[in-house]
Amino acid sequence: MVRPRAVWIRLAVAACCLSNLLTRAVRAEEPAKRTEPVRIGLVRSLYRDTPEALVQVMMEPFSSLMEKQTGVAGRLVMAGEAYELAQQLKADKFQLGIFQGVEYAWVQQEIPELKPLTIAINKRRHLQACLVARADSEVKTFDDLRQKSVALPRHSREHCHLFLARCCREQGQDAKHYFSLLATPAGVEPALDDVVRGKVQAAVVDAVGLESYKHEKPGCFERLKTIKLSEAFPAAVIVYYRGHLGAATLDKFKDGMARANDSGVGRQLLAAVRWTGFEPVPADYQKTLTDILKVYPPPTPGERAVTAPAKTTATHQP
Repeated sequence: MVRPRAVWIRLAVAACCLSNLLTRAVRAEEPAKRTEPVRIGLVRSLYRDTPEALVQVMMEPFSSLMEKQTGVAGRLVMAGEAYELAQQLKADKFQLGIFQGVEYAWVQQEIPELKPLTIAINKRRHLQACLVARADSEVKTFDDLRQKSVALPRHSREHCHLFLARCCREQGQDAKHYFSLLATPAGVEPALDDVVRGKVQAAVVDAVGLESYKHEKPGCFERLKTIKLSEAFPAAVIVYYRGHLGAATLDKFKDGMARANDSGVGRQLLAAVRWTGFEPVPADYQKTLTDILKVYPPPTPGERAVTAPAKTTATHQP
């Protein structure tokens, strides 16, 4: 089992290296036109359950790292929640922003000039959450989990959180009151192991994580059943504000990021943030955004402050 602190460090290191790829692709096109560092904003929810202090520490030496490796300055910044990042892109405080797909669907409603440049995938172009229980259990629907224990792994993406919250909301309660316990194991594998062992009655996990569990632990997987699937969520996306970067720059960026997984090092860096590569924006991407809005509409201004991922404080791990 991977310790939470090891996951935090892996994510922070990967973020620095990913920003290297992003900044190099953009800056190579217009080194003479932009003298200030290229700013790349990451939406906070991509680092849910990761101590911000740890990420910030990893960001501090980024400017000197970029100058040494690429000869140009660049800066990766934790940009807050989705609406904050959207406004900063509009104001040209960031030149690129990395959003979870559903959050991009929300902010696009307010700022239609935000355009998708390339998507970041994890084996699939669409994301899906799965509600999983033991195959021999009496749990057949979500209704059967009232006042039962359920696991939601730490570092779960936004679609898993939204799916679970919606299931509870349909029952007239939030997760805190609907379940007897909402456990947060370190990852998908320990969460599913807890279901197999009967430690919890069900778990909400990403579909790709469930598929990986099937390959790694086929015997345990056979003891599980999926009782509910979420809608198809759009993949994470790199976004720009129309008019702030030239077409030639954007084209070069897309081409460069498409090759990010050509090397072993690149694949390892992407794997650290649970991505397998970057792909062109699919023809049906906008339809996927529109469809997900019908089920998961944008939060109200009041809800944004309540539902934004909380900042996590680093703790000592013995």
